[in-house]
Amino acid sequence: MALSSARAGDAADGVTVKGGTLYVMQGDQLAVLTDSLKLPFEVEVITNGNFTVAKGQARRLLEGQVIRSDGWLLNPDGSIQPVMDHVAMTAGKAYVVRDGRAEPLAQTMVFKNNLSIAPDGYCTYPDGNRSRLLDGQWFRLDGTAIPAKDTITLKNGRVVVQKGGTLLTLTGIQIMGMNDGTRVHGDGSIQRLDGTTTRLREGQTILVDGPIVRH
Repeated sequence: MALSSARAGDAADGVTVKGGTLYVMQGDQLAVLTDSLKLPFEVEVITNGNFTVAKGQARRLLEGQVIRSDGWLLNPDGSIQPVMDHVAMTAGKAYVVRDGRAEPLAQTMVFKNNLSIAPDGYCTYPDGNRSRLLDGQWFRLDGTAIPAKDTITLKNGRVVVQKGGTLLTLTGIQIMGMNDGTRVHGDGSIQRLDGTTTRLREGQTILVDGPIVRH
């Protein structure tokens, strides 16, 4: 369902692009964006399709992408990443992401809270304890940990999950357990830890808690 227009200050769950048009997401409704819109985490979306985070470099919101009001950037394939600058552990390597551009961490990075992350993914916490980061862990550039999230998406009739930073496609009979206890079936049904069951709609993506890691 679509509304006609939306302006800055309207309640927004996120912003997306469909058919080249920029929309504000308000529940299940879409409203055409007619003025610049500010979202949490210092995100500002411009009507020309560009957005900035914390007054950084302008980025283009691409077709099917969603900037969520909870700080996540959702891609059409179901993958997610924090919209703000961050350090990410991906495929066993540490990357620093600024204005959406990821580069391998070239040297140990020390944050203002005394957390440090080395290029090999080993992290030294402010209390001196040391451990290797898991794929899918993220930290803001002030050293604050970003709670891990996984995703479950139904796209073109296939169920795709992002678990630990990796995208996996399920077969029709496959069942996968997520880190929060959710069980995902290849037919699109989802069973929560409390036993309740829901079914994904085509094109729908839901976020679930990722692995519990030290912050």
